[in-house]
Amino acid sequence: MLKPQEKKLDRRSFLTQGRNYLTLVIVAVLSYPFFRFLQFKVPTLPVRHRVSKSLLPGGVLQERDFILFEGDDGPWAVSRRCTHLGCRLNYLEKEDKLVCPCHQSKFSKNGKRLAGPARDDLDVFKVELIPEKEGSGYVVII
Repeated sequence: MLKPQEKKLDRRSFLTQGRNYLTLVIVAVLSYPFFRFLQFKVPTLPVRHRVSKSLLPGGVLQERDFILFEGDDGPWAVSRRCTHLGCRLNYLEKEDKLVCPCHQSKFSKNGKRLAGPARDDLDVFKVELIPEKEGSGYVVII
């Protein structure tokens, strides 16, 4: 019975393979900064929205990017962008919920996900009160 011929690794093929692996490692190391550059995102600065209206406790104000609520503990704002596909949410006062018109995701007015295809809670924004001497109202920081 004949044995299959074993491949012998001679010096030339060993050095060629070594050079190929070394070239691959060098290309990977040198291309790393390039790919890091492609993934770089410029950090965004917070946007401050001034709301000149004053709300009574239990009051709601819908703006383009957020919904402002006034409660017994103070004001808070939640994003109007659905975490599923980014549709603009509507606040239903009778149900006391935020509802997405696109796919019916539902959120509490605190931004917690209640139902629907959305998986994440809404962003909650910081709200600062404007002193009365400067004209009462709120500043919502997005």
